[in-house]
Amino acid sequence: MRRQPDLEQLKRQAKELQGGFAAGDEAAVREVNAHYRAADPLRFALYEAQLALARSYGFDSWAKLKAYVDGVTVRRLADAVGAGDMAMVRTMLRARPELADLTMSYGDERRPIHFAVMSRLPEMVRLLMRHGASAREGIHPHRDATRAWTMAKERGYSEIVAVIEEEERRRPSVEPESEPEAAPIGDEAARAAVASGDAEWLRERHAKGELVNPVRWSDGGLLTVAARHDRLDMLRLLLDFGFDPDERVSSGEGDWVAYSQGFPLWECAARGRREMAELLLERGASPNVHVDSSGSAVYSAYSHRQWEMVELLRRHGGIVTADIAAIYRQTELARQMLVDESVAVELLHYGASGGDPEIVRMALERIDLPRDDPKWFRWLTEPLSFWHHIPWLYAGNREFDRGTYLTCFRLILQRCSPNVVGGFGRTALHEVASMGSWVTDEEAAAFAVALLEAGAETAGRDDLLKSTALGWACRWGREGVARVLLERGADPVEASAEEWAHPRAWAEKMGHTGVVAVLREYGG
Repeated sequence: MRRQPDLEQLKRQAKELQGGFAAGDEAAVREVNAHYRAADPLRFALYEAQLALARSYGFDSWAKLKAYVDGVTVRRLADAVGAGDMAMVRTMLRARPELADLTMSYGDERRPIHFAVMSRLPEMVRLLMRHGASAREGIHPHRDATRAWTMAKERGYSEIVAVIEEEERRRPSVEPESEPEAAPIGDEAARAAVASGDAEWLRERHAKGELVNPVRWSDGGLLTVAARHDRLDMLRLLLDFGFDPDERVSSGEGDWVAYSQGFPLWECAARGRREMAELLLERGASPNVHVDSSGSAVYSAYSHRQWEMVELLRRHGGIVTADIAAIYRQTELARQMLVDESVAVELLHYGASGGDPEIVRMALERIDLPRDDPKWFRWLTEPLSFWHHIPWLYAGNREFDRGTYLTCFRLILQRCSPNVVGGFGRTALHEVASMGSWVTDEEAAAFAVALLEAGAETAGRDDLLKSTALGWACRWGREGVARVLLERGADPVEASAEEWAHPRAWAEKMGHTGVVAVLREYGG
């Protein structure tokens, strides 16, 4: 999202865009064509320029952009929801109904409905759902446990569960605002034409100025569809039409917009489609742009062990960056990179994620931060997240020793507080207690022991599940972690907790009989 403008500034920008487009200014033409279908420079009106400008900011109408500037934002809506201010919520949703299901930001996936559930406001949940809110979207990194429906169910908020299920059954359609020229947010017919190779249909649409590349992240652009379906002919046709070989797409709307690009070449690199990759590179695709959280095309080739593709990309300027070197345990390459000390943080992050102790050790030598600096939380928990990486990282790298993750964890723990707090009030102990099922109980318990020996406290509660690390161990069925926590003094009863958040309550409602038995041993 660009820096928030004021309304007068927006009006000036719209007039400048209108004039620039009519005069054939290259930047203005590019901006308008990216956000407005079949614009005519001889008849391009101010309201059309305003609409194109609004879309460039991530809004689908000028009215919604104006409302945002006036303070109708998702954060203010969440505050009103949490405070139970139904009148304010209704007013804000009349101006911007899409706020009902918008996340707080790219890095904070809470939605207004989460605040309604946590404040136990069933009618607020109903109001949000009637404006399009979903009760089935969770919050990273524990989405399954943090869906609004799940949170209500596990808290025993039966009245909210009933509202959610009733509203899901009736699910009324929300009438869209009337706007000239609907936003080009995805064209299923065009995607189908690319996938099936219907060149005639695509040429006809293009000749009429009606073929606009879909720009929504989740749907994927047309070049990406061509790469995914191995349609070299369609890829060449779209590039001949002038489509961007890096194909920028966006996620989110309104209060925040995150952009990503490079999907077509990333797909070709992953699938080993050399001829398509060569065509994209010839037409100007960059091998180094990053696809959101999936890295560059070079990263994609590495992760899918497409070594011929790695060499092709490197011949076209592709760079093996610090993240690639670290996560794939290229220790000597990482050592050479550390000549530039600015890469130390990236090498630490990905070295911990990839489980390379030597890379972690080298990077730590070049980082000087207080032990309680919040940045340590992410670095400390990267070795814990190896449970997340195993399905894809180890699929092609089975020679990697997974035992090195604990070594990396201990190295980082020597430099930071074991009680450093991350998003939503959770600690590293919470993360250990919720490690994935493909991590053995013994492995998880070893991480817990390392934290406790370093002085980790057991009484802290997170902000979403309102539970201690023991509560999390009971919810996720981590019997070994629960035993380690109890052996070192964790309270098995937690009488001051909300009834639904007691360790025993979590274990029983989730059906973890082994954990219930462990709690009984310690008086829980």
